[in-house]
Formats: sequence, structure tokens, C-alpha cells
Amino acid sequence: MTDKKQILFVNDEMQMGGVARVLNTLMAALPEEKYEIDLLILHKEGMLLKEIPSRVHVIEGSAFFREVDQSLELLWQQRKFKDLAGKLRLLTYMKTGLIKNKIRSERKKILTKQYDVEIAAKEGFCTIFTAYGDSKRKINWVLTDYSVCNYSRNHMPLVQEALKHIDLNIADSEKALIAYETVFHVSNGITIHNLMDTERIKEALKEDDGSEINGTDGPNIITVARFHPQKSIDRLLIASHETYLSGNHHTLYLIGGGEEEDKLRTMVKEMNMNNVVFLGYRQNPYADMAKADLYVSSSLYEGFATVISESLIVGTPVLATEVSGAREQITAPEQGWVVENSQEALTEGLKTALCSIGDLHDMKYFLKGYEYPNEALLNKFMEAFEG
Repeated sequence: MTDKKQILFVNDEMQMGGVARVLNTLMAALPEEKYEIDLLILHKEGMLLKEIPSRVHVIEGSAFFREVDQSLELLWQQRKFKDLAGKLRLLTYMKTGLIKNKIRSERKKILTKQYDVEIAAKEGFCTIFTAYGDSKRKINWVLTDYSVCNYSRNHMPLVQEALKHIDLNIADSEKALIAYETVFHVSNGITIHNLMDTERIKEALKEDDGSEINGTDGPNIITVARFHPQKSIDRLLIASHETYLSGNHHTLYLIGGGEEEDKLRTMVKEMNMNNVVFLGYRQNPYADMAKADLYVSSSLYEGFATVISESLIVGTPVLATEVSGAREQITAPEQGWVVENSQEALTEGLKTALCSIGDLHDMKYFLKGYEYPNEALLNKFMEAFEG
């Protein structure tokens, strides 16, 4: 018999991305002498499975949940008819409301104990799964700005009903919390910023990965992102092009990849942007980020963009569009700029930031003393778990 609190985190997958990354960071930070941690992955897939802390007991979801994170449209396009049938079955259960009892029966197959605390690590289906379990305390982790992107729009009544069984909603930014409470008409929420794996970042900075951030035509700018419409890299390319033509020469480095890569490469070619360098996906982007003079986040929406804090940790100032969490991370003039979320404002913000390379160097010097408040944030999470 153990005196440790029994905690269950529930996630749908562990693909490369912000949710899985911050989940692994939080699980690793929780004191081993106080918590015994299980992680249920409804569809056990994703590159970040290998980064789950070794102390965490991983549980795989049953076959019923295998398509929980799959796109109906994509499954049809790929002619994966068996998976398509599974997804349609899951959606039917959700549309009819039968999912509540189905979750209860499936939980009995895959979970062997009752938990003191259960946390839905991704709002949406994981919220529903947690709501209809028997854990003593149920927490919903909100990592998206629902005023901009409502992932639950097709299942609103179901999610609203599930939220009646949730004891606490934890949002990763004030704006995300306000949006969630407004959309779902709940009031039992608090804000706790995401923990950052500062030790991993600092260790990564020591690695000699042959960084290519060595442009000589003005400041070096960088962004690290999935090439997805949400990240709006096309707006960054336009801002860079107009800024360059105005006389503010610079080199723009893009780290990442994704569905919009062909489109972005075509834009660069058509605009004859010789100042843009595609570096591809990198497991360790931190050395490149540290060598850059400015990091730019051009997202249309976020919950809490961890890459902004990562840039500050490695000592590079940030220009960010106004998204959830940005002003809570960039809190001093020496840390960077937050601009209106529009093409015009992003372009003008980039011109302002690049006016003086000396100012950027002064900002980088200031950021050498930056410390991320992990200890205070971890204490807030533990207080929330205690109830």
C-alpha cells in the first residue's frame, strides 16, 4: 500500500506538438515521492512516446478509441475503410449520447484502479472521457483559445454536459480561460502557465549541431513551427519581403515542415526572396534559436505558445502577434514586441524590430538573466491537484 496520490493523465495521442510536450514536462516535474502517475493514451501513437518519463506507467486505450484523433476526411481520402468505419462508429456514439455509457464500459477494460486525480490533458474528447469516470477529482486542461478555434463545435451539448462533472478547468493563459468559460458557460477555472523543460533546453544548447544561422546581410530572424495554416508562415514571408524591400535587410530562417511547405516554397520563389532559408525539421532547434537576433511568432491563434518562452530562455527576443498568452510571456520591453494580429501590424512590427541591430543585441544581453518561473508554476499545479 502506498501513500502516494494516484494520478491519471488522459491524452488522445503523443504526436509532436505542444500538448504532448508540455504534458511530458509536467509529468517529469511532479515529485516522485508524492505522486504515482499513470498515462492513458487512447490511441498510442506519436513521436513523443519516447520522451515520456520512465517513471510513468503507460496504458493503451482499447480498440474502440483507435481513431479518436483521426480526421474523417483524411481517412476517406486515404481510403482507409476499416479505420473510417471505426471513426464513424465513434462519432455515432457521440452524436447519440451513447458515448457516456460506452466510456464507462471501456474504462473497466483498461483501468484497474480508482484515481485520486484524473486530468484530461487535452480538452475535447479527453474531457468527456474523464467526466464519465470514477476518479475522485476531475480536472480539464485547456490549451487552446476557444474564442478563435472551437474544436468541440460539432459536439457542444455533449461537452457542456460533461463539464458539469469536471471539478476544475486549468487554462494555460488568462485569455484562454476567459474564452473557454465564455464558450462553455463554466466558472470553475484557474490559469496556470505551462512548465518549461529548461534543463533539456540548456543541455541542447551545448550540442554542436552545425548551426547555419550565419547570415551576413543584416539581422538573422528565425521561426520554428509546423507549417500549418494556424502558424501563418505565409504572413511572415510577406512581412519579411516588404521589410527587406524597405531597406531593412535580414535573413529569415524557417525550421519545421508540414502540409503548407510546398505553398511556402512557391511563395518564396515567386517573390524572389533570396533572404529566406528553409532548414527543415530539427530535433534540436535551440542552438539555432540562440544564435538568431530575433524570433518571430506569426500565429493566428495559440493557447500558450511555448516556443515564445523557449526563445526567451535561450536569450533571443521575440516579435509575436497578439495571441492567447503572448502578453503574459513578453512582459518587458527588453523581451520583445506583441503586435496586433494582422498582416499590416506584423509587417510594421518587423520593420520596427529591425531598425537597430544594436538594440537587438542589447535585448539579447538583457535576456541572459532570464529565469522561467517553473517552481512557482509547479506548486500551483500541485495545489490544484490537492483541491
